[in-house]
This record gives sequence, C-alpha cells and structure tokens, in this order.
Amino acid sequence: MNQSGFYFVIIKVQLIDEKALLYTQLNKSRIAALVVNTSKFKHQHSFTSNHIFNSLQQTSKILNTASSIGCVAHFIFILLFIYLDHPLLAWINILSVSAWLLTFWFNRIGRHDISILIMSIEVLSHAILATSLLGVEAGFQYYLWPMALLLMAIPCFSVAWSTVIALIHITAFTLLNVFSQDKADSLTSYYPLFFIFNVMGASLPFIITAAISRSAYDKQYFLMAELAEKDELTQLFNRRFGLEALNYYANQKGEDKAPFCISLVDVDHFKRVNDQLGHSKGDEILVKISSYLSKSMRETDISSRWGGEEFLFIFPNVELAKIQQRIETICKEMPNHVFLENWDKTISCSFGLIQVEENETAEDALKRVDDSLYQAKKNGRYQVVSDH
Repeated sequence: MNQSGFYFVIIKVQLIDEKALLYTQLNKSRIAALVVNTSKFKHQHSFTSNHIFNSLQQTSKILNTASSIGCVAHFIFILLFIYLDHPLLAWINILSVSAWLLTFWFNRIGRHDISILIMSIEVLSHAILATSLLGVEAGFQYYLWPMALLLMAIPCFSVAWSTVIALIHITAFTLLNVFSQDKADSLTSYYPLFFIFNVMGASLPFIITAAISRSAYDKQYFLMAELAEKDELTQLFNRRFGLEALNYYANQKGEDKAPFCISLVDVDHFKRVNDQLGHSKGDEILVKISSYLSKSMRETDISSRWGGEEFLFIFPNVELAKIQQRIETICKEMPNHVFLENWDKTISCSFGLIQVEENETAEDALKRVDDSLYQAKKNGRYQVVSDH
C-alpha cells in the first residue's frame, strides 16, 4: 500500500467516531496546587497545562504501581524470614517496607524525583545485602533490572542522570553475579523458591512499567495526531487535513478512481454577528453550524474548517446529481436547527458545490468551487450553487 493509501485508511478509521474527544475536565485547584518538580516540566508559574498534568498523572500511576509491588513483595519476605528464623533479613525487609510506604507520600505530593530516588536506593541496598547474605542463586539481584528500566522510562531526572543511576544498578547486578558466593547453608533448600519468587517478582514491575509506558506513548501519539488534524474550536478537521484528503482523492488513478464532490460553505453575514454580539458569540455560531453540518453528512464524508467562517466538505464515491438535493435540504433546514440567544435574524450559509472532474487538480477544483460559492453569495446568499 502506498503512503497516500495508508493515510486514507487512517482517515476512514478516524471518521468512524468524530465525536470522540481526548480532552477531559480537570480539577483546576488541584492543578494550581500541584508542585511540579519533574525536570522536563518546570515552570515559573503555578498553572500547569492539561497535557503536562496528564503526564504527571501517568507518572504517579506508574510509581504507585511500583510502590504497591515493592510493599507487597517485602511484606511477604518479612513473613518468610520470620518463618525461616532469620531475624536480620526480616528487619531489613521491615525497613524496606517503610521505605516503599514513604514513596506513596512523595508520589501524592508530586515529588516523583524523591520517590524514585528512594526506590533506587532501597532496591540497590536490598539487592547488595540480600545477595551478600544469601548468595547469587537466591536471585535478589534481579530486582536491579526493573529499577533500571523505571529510571529510564519515567522523566523524573534528566536523561543523563537517569542513565548514570541506571548504569549503577546494572553494574551492581554484574558485580553481584560475578563475585557473590553462596552462603547461608541452612537456607540452601529454599533457594529454588527464592529464585522463582524473585525472578517473577522482578518481571512483574518490568512488564507493568513497559505496558503503562507503551499505553502512554500510544495516547500521546494519537493526541498529537488529533491536535495536528483537528480544528480546536469546531473539532472538525483543519485546513491542512482537508487539503491532504482532497489531494488524495484528486490523485487517484485507474480502478481506484471514483467520482467525488466537494462543497465550500460560508456563513452568511457572519461579520454582523461579530460586530453586534462580539467574537465569543461568533465562535458559538461556528461551533453550532459545524455541529449541524457534520452531523448532516454521511459517515464517510470529510468535514473540515477551511478558515474563518468557511468550511470544506468532501463527498467520496458520489456523483453531483445524487448529492445536490441532499445539500440543498441541509442548506434549507439550517435555520431550523441553528439558533443564537439574543439574535432574531436567520442563521444560514451559502454553498458552492461541484463534482471534481477527471484529471482535475485539487487547486483547480478549489478555484471552481470557490467560484460557485461566490455566485451563491452574489445571488443573495442562503442557497446552493453548483456546476450541474
């Protein structure tokens, strides 16, 4: 599949549900109170944008998950070493649980840098102590790997510092495997159990961190695509996307070539609303009109804001004779569906409508449909003019 064909697949997927939005209402007081210490997101003001706030929430989610796993794992070790009559290791794990509980607090107040630093120190210390006392075959050194991943995956420090600390953990893992010897002969029979538990316990945060990071990446990717392709005010596609889609259909060749039409729409007397009621009411009209028009179109039609009070619509796989009556009905019914408070005049649009000809370029098609729109406005507005 060529690049334009692949892009068309993306277009069709996105057209399935144009009403889906990626924005959510956030608690503004919580945003203002949040202390942002993540190095990438430092600001000189108390306000934190929605996108940064969402990223911080994602970071808290990952770190809270890691804290939960750390607490549970070390609590199990406390019970296990009490049962095995090894009080020193039991006390070590009590301290470890205390450290992991402390990370919850720093996560809650947004000090993710301190939280992950505590995690790093605890994992490194516990791995060295446990491996020194029990030997490498017990598998406690394997927790150093997910900690290295967590340091690199979460932007709590600069890339340089995260890399340095992660390398310290990997170096410690290597040295422990090379130089540690088996000890604590009384617990040798439990080594297979230790090893299985530790490898599984180390793998769980590794997999969870990778899964959450991948999910965050996917959301950010589609958010960027959404922001690049959608008009912020009307939530229709923007001019760039509309032009790319028009070029795609105009450049189709051979068996893929199918008739399609385009319509350029202009809001009648829009300046009058802005001048008399203000730009906020003008924006309200644009939102209401775009909603009415996009809902009136077919699922496969492409609705875009062309600029200002103009909209461009692309109607794939249809001839002009079949779409014109429908567009005329949409034009005629608009005043019955679009209203504005404190405005008693009719809200309507003028439509230019054409069928793009064989081998006609997108630029030529836009000129023709613009001429049709100009004729509609010249004829008195609130009508559809086509080349049919």
